[in-house]
Amino acid sequence: MSLLALLPTLSLSAPKEDLITSLPGYGTPPSQMYSGHIDVSKEMGQPMFVHYLYIESEAHPDTDPTILWTNGGPGASSMFGVFVELGPLRANEDSLKTKEFNETGVPTLFYNEYGWTKLGSVLMFDWPPPVGFSYCEDPAGNGTSCGDWDDERMAKVSYAALAAWFGKFPERQKVPLFLTGESYAGIYVPRLAEAILDNKDPTVLPQFKGFAVGDGCLGTETGVCSAGYGPWWNLLFLYGHGQISTLLYDEIVTKCGMDYLKQGGTSPAGCSDALSKVAAEAGGYFAYGLYNDCTYDAGLLRAQRKLRQFLHPSLRPPLPTPETTVVEDTARVAVGVGGGVNDFVCGGGSSQRLWVDQPSVRKALHVHADANFFDGDNGAGMVYTSTEKNLMPFYRRVATQTDLRVIVYNGDTDPSINSFLAQNWTSHLGYTATQSWRPWTIDGCRRMGGYVTRYEGERFDYLTIRGSGHMVPQFKPAAAYEFLKSWLANEDYKPYVASCKKPHDA
Repeated sequence: MSLLALLPTLSLSAPKEDLITSLPGYGTPPSQMYSGHIDVSKEMGQPMFVHYLYIESEAHPDTDPTILWTNGGPGASSMFGVFVELGPLRANEDSLKTKEFNETGVPTLFYNEYGWTKLGSVLMFDWPPPVGFSYCEDPAGNGTSCGDWDDERMAKVSYAALAAWFGKFPERQKVPLFLTGESYAGIYVPRLAEAILDNKDPTVLPQFKGFAVGDGCLGTETGVCSAGYGPWWNLLFLYGHGQISTLLYDEIVTKCGMDYLKQGGTSPAGCSDALSKVAAEAGGYFAYGLYNDCTYDAGLLRAQRKLRQFLHPSLRPPLPTPETTVVEDTARVAVGVGGGVNDFVCGGGSSQRLWVDQPSVRKALHVHADANFFDGDNGAGMVYTSTEKNLMPFYRRVATQTDLRVIVYNGDTDPSINSFLAQNWTSHLGYTATQSWRPWTIDGCRRMGGYVTRYEGERFDYLTIRGSGHMVPQFKPAAAYEFLKSWLANEDYKPYVASCKKPHDA
């Protein structure tokens, strides 16, 4: 029998019991959407069920690539990525202002014109269990109900879940697979890529074409979202963005010296006093977005306490005191969408969390009504030990021993894992640059997207997104959509054309 004769049968192999026919807060999804659990008990040696959400491409679902997305944490739910950052439907503070919300209590979802499902079929997992709606023996279990985690055990469960998912959706074996993620997914994604390469499973490996890491970690011994290094990169970020004075910067460099600033160790005389002035001069800022103007969003206020770990202790912004901490429902500021500062509406995280807690949503997603939706960003509420020391050797292996395409991208206003630091480690991999640092645009004219350096036969790219904080698809959706579109298609990023008057002139 020919392959063409088999295709109609394969297209029907998706599990009908996981199909979402109507999504509370929106209605019929823009494309076929599935939600359910992947049983990895055998592979993990204990009862373990990983929640997945799969959304078919809005364009050509039979041929468009599979884009696996994962948030990081460790312990962050990828539901945030799908329903706040890059999915076809988004939640934000306006979700709580509609007539429908007032009548039902279910936050309204809005169509995302820059959703990645226009470029491919988006697949997400909540891992490691019990993150999100994943669980072990008890769907209502707490953050420690599946045991302790580290990067090795996480790589094992992520590969087991992906391989088993292809068993549920075998038709996806005939289209390209790309892994994507942000933050601590800088560990998750390469380790999953390594597992795919090492396992050589014919149901997973052949379609694997590359991976993308955004504002990502690199390992415990690298200084990229890890301890044991000096404050140089955080200092350079604040000074380079005009957040501290030249006088203070010069004082710090003089009194601390470059050896201490870059390597850490024993603080020279007068250095600590100089560094202590940084917080007062810089004032308040969100550790994931320097120019984020959702100032009184309680979701950000809670996150601020967790995210400070990425910043050097001497340069962390002050936390709000209990007297100045605001109540979420009375302090929400409607910033709106518009250039300059915010290209998104505030309140996404809080609204998304309220949405997943609705009984009708849980029923639609085919998860237990009493499930504990656990979201332990940065390991809060669970035991997760970072054990990956340094992923740079793996990146070199990918460049020299595979045909995979890789992109490391970074928002250039992310204070936590900043673009200065990311540019530094990517430029020290030993790759040959085929395109040196150059501007790229969203429109092929003069609308700047950021800057890009291409290496190794244009199979490894380092790209920045101008004006974006940590969560690039949320903060700069148009730019994120544009560079991903080019990368998936293996096309060059649109150039800056100084003589261009309008985009169609480019």
